[in-house]
Amino acid sequence: MAYFLSINYYSTALLRHLLRSITELSSCSLPYQVIIVNNSPDDDSVYDLQQEFENITIITATDNLGFGGGCNLGLEHVYKHNPNAWVWLINPDALLMPQALSYIEDCFRLHPSLSILGTRIRASKDDLWFAQGRFNWWTGSLKHRLPDADTTEQPVKVLPSRWVSGCSMIFNLQRFESCPLFDLNFFLDYEDIEICERYYRQGHTIGVTQAVLVNHEVSAITHRNRRAKFRHATFSKLYFLHKHGSLLALTLNLVYMLVWSIKLLLSDIEVGIGRLLGWTDFLGWQAKRLTKQLSSEPFRPSTAFTQSQQTSS
Repeated sequence: MAYFLSINYYSTALLRHLLRSITELSSCSLPYQVIIVNNSPDDDSVYDLQQEFENITIITATDNLGFGGGCNLGLEHVYKHNPNAWVWLINPDALLMPQALSYIEDCFRLHPSLSILGTRIRASKDDLWFAQGRFNWWTGSLKHRLPDADTTEQPVKVLPSRWVSGCSMIFNLQRFESCPLFDLNFFLDYEDIEICERYYRQGHTIGVTQAVLVNHEVSAITHRNRRAKFRHATFSKLYFLHKHGSLLALTLNLVYMLVWSIKLLLSDIEVGIGRLLGWTDFLGWQAKRLTKQLSSEPFRPSTAFTQSQQTSS
């Protein structure tokens, strides 16, 4: 059984397009269900989708839990009912190619040891947005583009990848001793890289499809508030390097992000302020950690995503 898991944050219109792409998948022997975690509890429009499409379960969060927190709700739900399933995390602003599910089924048949499988993702006709994840522990460099990548669909092929994008990420639950969960200190961005790195270091196999199976309208949701997006992204990058990078990598990125943030204040003030706030958030978090004043609750700065409500799609 395969489960598609998507997180709603005032994204009903986008989800409707995604669900249509799922219903148009080529014939595949694998049954599937769709789980939507509603991270915007006051968004009643999402429930209309249950009348329009079959096999949909909606889990409503008490508040906006962020991407990782919302995914955790869905992952725990599936793991409780079917710990041998595949769970395909897919963004609301993504569309599946018709052959996607049958291709993934072949990937796991050929490579049963895979724990996490990602797909190559295209942002536009000529833009291969995600090709293969790489991470340089020493410098903190994270890369995912390969301009000349071979995206031939046949034969079915899986390539090694240090990490894969949470836009299209499949967990093979039977490969895990317990339910795989995201670190809740990541509210937005880099949580996908962190969970891959964590399980990679535990010996799990991670790969990415050679074929492009997903089209993605990059940041269609999070770009609604750029200051909040880049604040969360900056904290998350630094927090990731604190957990998994070298001291040199963290130091280099602290200096680089400070200089970059100040320069952005002159050219793109919303992004510059967001970056600078994320930088100071991380220093504040570090200070509390070093003085043993950290709360048991996940780190949450006050932003448009963590507090205010937004207009439905």
